[in-house]
Formats: sequence, structure tokens, C-alpha cells
Amino acid sequence: MAKIDEAYHRLKADILAARLAPDTPLAVSMLTRRTGLGWTPLREALSRLEAEGLVVSSPNRGYRVAPVSFDSLRDLQVARQTVEDALLVRSVETGDTDWEGRLVAAHHALSRAPVPRPDRATEDLVLWETRHDAFHAALLSAGDSATLTRFHGQISDQLRRHHRHMLVDPALQSAMDATARTTFDRLLSRMLGLAHHTRLMDAALARDLEGARALLREHIGFSSAVYAFLRELGAGEATAAAPARR
Repeated sequence: MAKIDEAYHRLKADILAARLAPDTPLAVSMLTRRTGLGWTPLREALSRLEAEGLVVSSPNRGYRVAPVSFDSLRDLQVARQTVEDALLVRSVETGDTDWEGRLVAAHHALSRAPVPRPDRATEDLVLWETRHDAFHAALLSAGDSATLTRFHGQISDQLRRHHRHMLVDPALQSAMDATARTTFDRLLSRMLGLAHHTRLMDAALARDLEGARALLREHIGFSSAVYAFLRELGAGEATAAAPARR
């Protein structure tokens, strides 16, 4: 079991971090070289990842990393909106002072993380992702539903993979001229910057339920605007089958 767990966690981390790019073939020989693990634990790990939607398989192509697309992003956003809205309502209605403290502390930590940019170091991106996820977990932490919280974690993993692809894929970056890059940076600031998270926190702490729900809908929709922009460049869908980054 230990080898299976190791294979699962290593492959999952590489997929979520886009080190294994969307649609990358997951051949036995490649995975064995990459991980140093045997086929049995790798096969079990791939089955678990397929159940989570991070890996797909077909009779003719075998296993490969699940592709990314505007349609899959939109579907994930619908799922995220449904789950987070339910948890947000419960949190705003029932959250106590401990919940308020967790939310404020998570917001402060997020404020100290550099906003992701394609040219930033990987460790900066990881730091922001960790603190961003912690902020949303704190916001929803009074929702008191283990099932919804588990679904939220699975959806967040899938969305992180889409967002990483938009940020770090070389083909996406090379498709931009100076004007497009300025627009892209502006969209990223709107999507990832602290200002909108601050407004969301303030509304939740003020128990402004409808205001918080509206801000959450807007926040979740930001990544669609970024992906739509990339599609206009003719890059968003075309790079889904980019080769794995080592």
C-alpha cells in the first residue's frame, strides 16, 4: 500500500502542478523512469486518479493526463459555484468568532503572498496557491458539511490544474504580443489579486449574505474571462496537448 500511495501522491502532484501537461501520454516506461516505481503501484495510482477525473483512459490510447478546455472549465465552475455557495450560506449564517478569526488570519497570510505571474518563481506560485486555498477553506469552514467539503477539494484540484496551465504553458505565453500580455496581466490581477478577496471577506464578516454570494459568483467567473481571452488568441484549446515539462 505504501508504494501505491507514493505513486498516487507523486503523480497527482505532477498533474496538478502541470509538470505533466494536459493530454500527456502516461506510458509505463515513462512513468517507471520518472518515479522509479514498478507498474503495479503505478497502475493502481492511475486508477485512483482516473476516478478523480485527473487521468483518462481509452482502449487505443491507454492512460493520459485529462485534457483541459473551456467546456471543462465552465463545468467545473458550475460545480464550484453550487458547492461553495451552499457552504458560504451556512458559514455566514452560523459562523462564530473563531470562524471570523480564521478568515481574517487567512486573508492576512494571503496578503503576504506575491500575486502569480508567468515570470515568477515556482515557489511563489506554490505559496500563493496554498494561501489562496487556505483563504477559501477558512471562508467556508463553518459550513459544517463533510461531503460538500470533500467535493470542494476535488473541484479545487481540477481548477488548480486549469489555472496552472493558463499561467505556465510556454505555448500560451509565446502567443502573446506586448499588447496581449498587458491585457493578460490585467485579467490576472483581477482574477488573483487581493482586492476582490478583501471585499468577499468584508461582506462575509458583515453577514451581508447576498453581497457575499454575488462577490463569490463574480470571483468564480474571473477564470472564464482569462480563458476566453486565451481562446481569442487561438491558444487556449490548441495547447491542451502540450508535451510534459520535466
